[in-house]
Amino acid sequence: MTELAGPLAIVAGVLAVGGAMKIADPAATQAMLGALGMPAAPWLARGLGLLELAAGLAAALLGGRVASAAVAGLYLVFAAVAWRLVRGGQASSCGCFGRLSAPATWIHVTADLAAAAVAVGAAVTAAPGLAGFGASGPLQQVTLLALVAIGTWLGVAILTVLPATLVAARRVPARAAVQEFRIGPPAAR
Repeated sequence: MTELAGPLAIVAGVLAVGGAMKIADPAATQAMLGALGMPAAPWLARGLGLLELAAGLAAALLGGRVASAAVAGLYLVFAAVAWRLVRGGQASSCGCFGRLSAPATWIHVTADLAAAAVAVGAAVTAAPGLAGFGASGPLQQVTLLALVAIGTWLGVAILTVLPATLVAARRVPARAAVQEFRIGPPAAR
């Protein structure tokens, strides 16, 4: 089923970006592992990143049942980890994207479950990867690649920028830009 090739490439792309970021900067992943009471060695964080990068690239490029199932499994593990961090009240980084990682929130749980659902659907239908997607011409291929790149970028932003923004918004009380605007006589105080 080719309808899931694009969505699979997007969720696999987000996974691959996260893996590459963990390899480059494992500190946030180490902190997350430590918050969960797990060994927080740099080699473990980088190994997880390598696994994510390999699964994400395989699913995005090749597709198929095995690579899609691997992506689904990783996202289910990430949803469980994010759920545990959020439920435990730890203000720990999700460890998703190296130094760009945000504090774990319900956004992470929801996004990880949605990505897992896409990957499960792709595994069930044996969705092809981008290399096997039969776009009818160069324009369609370029358009598909552009949409996958934009979707991947938005996926990363949802997991990094949005949670951090919402956490910051809770710390700073909102103020009205205008104290009060009234037409008529001034109100008695």
